[in-house]
Amino acid sequence: MPPKRKGQRNNTRKPSEPDAPLPTNNVVVSGAMSDCKLPEDLMLSILTRLPVKTVRRYKCVCKPWLKLFSTTEFIKMHHEQTAKNPQNHSLIIHSIDEDYYHNMSLLNVNSTAEEPTNLVNPFPVIFKEMDLVGCVNGLVCLSCPPFAQMIVLWNPALSIWKAIRLPNRGIDESIDRISLGFAYDESKDDYKIVRITIFKPDGNSPKNFLRAFAEVYSANLDSWKRVRLSFQFSIIPTRSNVIVKGRPYWTAIIYDPVKMFREVMLWYDVENEVFRHVPVPDYNMDCTKGGRFVEWKGSLAILVYSPTRERDDFVDVVVYDEGKGRWDTKSCHGPIGLKMERHMQCSKDGVILAETPEGTLFLYDPMTNAIKEFRIAEAMKTSYEAFSYTESLVSLKGMEKVEEQDKDKFCIKMEDLVID
Repeated sequence: MPPKRKGQRNNTRKPSEPDAPLPTNNVVVSGAMSDCKLPEDLMLSILTRLPVKTVRRYKCVCKPWLKLFSTTEFIKMHHEQTAKNPQNHSLIIHSIDEDYYHNMSLLNVNSTAEEPTNLVNPFPVIFKEMDLVGCVNGLVCLSCPPFAQMIVLWNPALSIWKAIRLPNRGIDESIDRISLGFAYDESKDDYKIVRITIFKPDGNSPKNFLRAFAEVYSANLDSWKRVRLSFQFSIIPTRSNVIVKGRPYWTAIIYDPVKMFREVMLWYDVENEVFRHVPVPDYNMDCTKGGRFVEWKGSLAILVYSPTRERDDFVDVVVYDEGKGRWDTKSCHGPIGLKMERHMQCSKDGVILAETPEGTLFLYDPMTNAIKEFRIAEAMKTSYEAFSYTESLVSLKGMEKVEEQDKDKFCIKMEDLVID
């Protein structure tokens, strides 16, 4: 029951008054629940479990609720409750149709729908290439490879987006590619974009094959900052392989005086603003048909399946143990019952998304061995990329409403996206 609109005595300011600092969480909650018959904590528990669309509608009930739903504390509490409920676990899927148009789809893992929901994609259609960089707390990061000429942050649940202003650094012949990662600093409630510039080799020395420059965008500051590197590395993909607990990981090469070059999992420590690395799994990848790094129930892991067995429809999960500093947790799941061409991602509770040789997508639940097949209309085979996704109320300063794009009339001024 919302607060009364008339005769209510509280600290809510009048519309004519100047903007005041946002009150603390306790004051906001007390004001929003001051006339509720239910206990304050119970009412707050109910509100934080509502779907995003419902919360958006309830913002117009009264000013105290509008203020409550906009606080950082409520947004965090709401997302935590949303993520805990398996019924809210989804996958966001990027695919390319026969006209090479980039489509975004939302698939609820537990939905009975035969097809994913099509989303209005805010990425400018003038760019023919698009990377799904990753998803963090309901925000999706998109970019244009191989030089990240365009970077977009998008909240599909709220249907809002923002084009990120780029650093004023031209693309010259010395640059080989740019790789992006999407991160979240929980201590500062700050969403960050890690931009790594990989340079072409300069000279014949082995060390000269590894040259990189890194900078990080802060959503709170709306600016870029250079990150000093304590070691040099090289990255092949134009985006991170996986995001675990808000930290992006890349497969990378570093210099080793003994082995000359060594493959590692490079990751960005958002709180300490440094790059670190962990070893790649000690797994015979030469004997496997495919491998994919994923976040497996909150841990860095790799999914692999091998054609050397009598049956190749089993999936191994190799998990990295941070405490021990090694890959030593392994589980095997199957038989799956369908032929896999490749596996692409898994949901928060470990449901695996894979593709058959015929281009059909399917979900496989390792706990129940249940399989669900589906297709995305007009999507080309092997064009799929996916990330785990949970809707949220997160909104960044400068975000605007997503509008349907006209491919023939759409234009954008690139100079407006570059920082002077």
